[in-house]
Amino acid sequence: MKNIILVGMMSSGKSTLGKKLARLLGYRFVDLDKLIETSEGMAISTIFSLKGEEYFREIESKLLKEIHPNRSVVLASGGGTPCFFDNMDYIKKLGISVFLDVPASDIVKRIENHGKDDRPILSGAASLELEIERKIEQRRPFYSLAEVTIQGQTDASELLRTIKTRL
Repeated sequence: MKNIILVGMMSSGKSTLGKKLARLLGYRFVDLDKLIETSEGMAISTIFSLKGEEYFREIESKLLKEIHPNRSVVLASGGGTPCFFDNMDYIKKLGISVFLDVPASDIVKRIENHGKDDRPILSGAASLELEIERKIEQRRPFYSLAEVTIQGQTDASELLRTIKTRL
């Protein structure tokens, strides 16, 4: 069966929704950020601080491309994954790509609820909401290439109904 790849900003719900969707379908769930942390033996924030974003993006792209099409996987990509190298092209070949288009205000609330210290890309931001809005606009051209766009909140059952004919 086709893979399902969730793209969107950090805290847009890719991992939470992805786990539920995988359970509904009997698919395997893969969180690309967790895969990177396991592969590197350190947290993403540590990778950023010790080795830099460029190194992180190279590892991210390498591990993404180790996932193959038609393996019954629901993949939660990292927020920036589609924006580097040819990752979005690969994501589209990998399976059904779904953009979780969540408003900046919702993302800010979610980040504030679990702390932004684990988000190295946001460190030093004077205004969290302005930084999130800026990132969304930078990344939207990549995210919008996804096969399906889901606006705002959704649940796994609703998402499954939306993509079922594509499976």
